[in-house]
Amino acid sequence: MAELGKIDRPNSEKFGNKRKLYVIPVFPFEEMSSHFNLETAKIERFWGEVREKIEHFISVYGNISTLYVEGISEDNGNDLKPFEKYGTGSNHFKLLKNLVDKGAKIRGIDKEAHHDKLKLVYEEYSKSFLPEIKELHEVFFGRDIDFDGWRKFLTDRIQEIQGEMTKFMSGLLEEIPENTNGVLIITEGRVVEYPEGVDVFQVRPPAFDEIVRSLRDKGGFE
Repeated sequence: MAELGKIDRPNSEKFGNKRKLYVIPVFPFEEMSSHFNLETAKIERFWGEVREKIEHFISVYGNISTLYVEGISEDNGNDLKPFEKYGTGSNHFKLLKNLVDKGAKIRGIDKEAHHDKLKLVYEEYSKSFLPEIKELHEVFFGRDIDFDGWRKFLTDRIQEIQGEMTKFMSGLLEEIPENTNGVLIITEGRVVEYPEGVDVFQVRPPAFDEIVRSLRDKGGFE
């Protein structure tokens, strides 16, 4: 598994011509902003700092061949319409459009079927904590039903699907063409297995931690 590289003052001689992957850990800041009254300026600053970092990497190591994005279909093509929800004048949208305009190909990192299955099992697991659901199961299956065993089955299934998603994503990252670079936009904390022979740089500017602190103060995180 490749190690995360440093983003400060990269040494072009050290990394040579190896494939490079710039990882941008995120949360759905735009979606959370209205609910938690998050300042738009902070989100813009985050994506602006990310743009600066990516542009710097491009100036040192060359253009991006592949833009891996979480939450879109794997066969999205280079359709930027799903990202217009961020505002075409936002730094988030400008980053994506700039990369596409320079030749990057957008690739979703998940199969839609995986997302559908995971959502279904998550919902079932969440409902399992409702007393009414447990009562329905007991009425149908009997009072001696192993409800804790049912919850364990669901958590095991969640882990299994997440493992399938990680394996699928790893296979996509393996396909970064030789002597080219990629960008991966992915939820903070999600497990990623980076392919061998790829230098990985985490792009996490100071604005990221500032936004997370704001969300925590507003009850967005435990």
